[in-house]
Amino acid sequence: MRPVYRNRDRRYHWEAVAGIAAMILMLGMGPDQGSSASSLWSRISSHPATISLSQSYPTVGQSEVLSAQGLTPGTRVALIWQTVTGHWKVNGSRFIGAQYQYGVKTLGHATANAQGEASVRFTVPSGFGGAHLVGLELSSGKMAGVSSVTIIPSVKLASSSVAEGGFFQFTMTGIGYSPYFAQYPVTYDNRLTGNVTAVNTDGTAHFSVRAEGVGPNEIQINNGVNGGPYLNEQQSPFPWQPTAFAFPVTVLPGIPKDTSDALPTLPTEVGSHIAASPGSGVVGSSYTLHGRGLLPHHTYDLTWWTMKGSHVSSAGYRKMAVPLGTVTTDSHGSFRKAMTVPSDLGGPAHTITLTSQSRVVSKTAFRIFPKVELVTPNPAPQGSLITVEILGGGWTYYDNIYSVNYDNSFIGFGCAFNSQGNLQIQLRATGAPGFHFIDIYPSIWKGKQTLPNPYLLPQLTYNADHPGDWLPAFHLVIKVIGPK
Repeated sequence: MRPVYRNRDRRYHWEAVAGIAAMILMLGMGPDQGSSASSLWSRISSHPATISLSQSYPTVGQSEVLSAQGLTPGTRVALIWQTVTGHWKVNGSRFIGAQYQYGVKTLGHATANAQGEASVRFTVPSGFGGAHLVGLELSSGKMAGVSSVTIIPSVKLASSSVAEGGFFQFTMTGIGYSPYFAQYPVTYDNRLTGNVTAVNTDGTAHFSVRAEGVGPNEIQINNGVNGGPYLNEQQSPFPWQPTAFAFPVTVLPGIPKDTSDALPTLPTEVGSHIAASPGSGVVGSSYTLHGRGLLPHHTYDLTWWTMKGSHVSSAGYRKMAVPLGTVTTDSHGSFRKAMTVPSDLGGPAHTITLTSQSRVVSKTAFRIFPKVELVTPNPAPQGSLITVEILGGGWTYYDNIYSVNYDNSFIGFGCAFNSQGNLQIQLRATGAPGFHFIDIYPSIWKGKQTLPNPYLLPQLTYNADHPGDWLPAFHLVIKVIGPK
């Protein structure tokens, strides 16, 4: 790994902290200013101590020493660290953006000596990177002094040699919470591959990059506030930031195969009288509707509720009822009916209602997960049109598109809403004869968040950090052959 740094001089520290704070307030994307940590400055005592730190720009896990002068001899103090928590905010079908909130925790204690000096050694805790307040709290609740530490990101690669079609595994810590430090695009041999975020995961990201192209290759991770790599960060207002993390890697010969994420089986949502078991599946799979506690020998109507329409046409979208037929209970007021998952939208769970004379008696839920239905042709002659069909695509702003890489190069996206969950991605078979790779990742179509710009790019951290409901990724292998 070759991280590149420039101008990592301590004189930039307070300038950087002030710049980050101003930017957070200006963009409205930073932590809640009304939370407990924002009051640290207001709690400083009338005669504050002088605080210094051994490192101004540490990484997560590094050792730090906070030293203080000017304390009252014998004073017991607690080392207070400002924390940040984050989550993606959605509102129904709409994507709002990243939301953060400040907090505090105690990392240690010390007692001032006869000269009024104290020091506390601590380990920089895991969490979001960027500026964090740190200070010494008195037993009265007043702060004896407050300073700041700026955590910079770090990246580790599990192995630099992987067989073709496998994945290079990365762990990145210290991803920030302010707009300019909250996402990092990844390139593979100078081709844009995808985006790394860590909003739901406390500033730590685990992600993988496809091993493509037998021989030596280069993977690079840059800052990317506007949706693409920022290539001259050494000239930015934040020159203490690493300008790039560069990893020379080697792809070994292999026999690649298609892979995709294992789908979870969601627990059954039990209504007052009906339940679907299992509570999730893919188009064409089976589930069973169970009913109990109903009127004996009574006929009820079943209805599947879905969404219909488009986000971009003037008609908009609406809920739509799809009849599922009727059921008749036995002498105990129960029924059991085998069902097949229809070809319909994925995303948020569908509602199934049980009605009698147009009155809803009970309801339950069933979620459709996406699946790859077919890839054709395979093998594919050079220049031929390849179609990848996915069933169960979503409809909300945060799950209605899948973004596509071809040989680790982002080439576009497809949307499933207008076609009721049927997503037919079309692309050309290019490159030399041999194995080539189509990687299909969850993404975000659009939303209220302006910076950082997370839209359209494949989200490499989808598995733990996608907004809304979890979605699988698909990793496909095609064999390109000579033209017909």
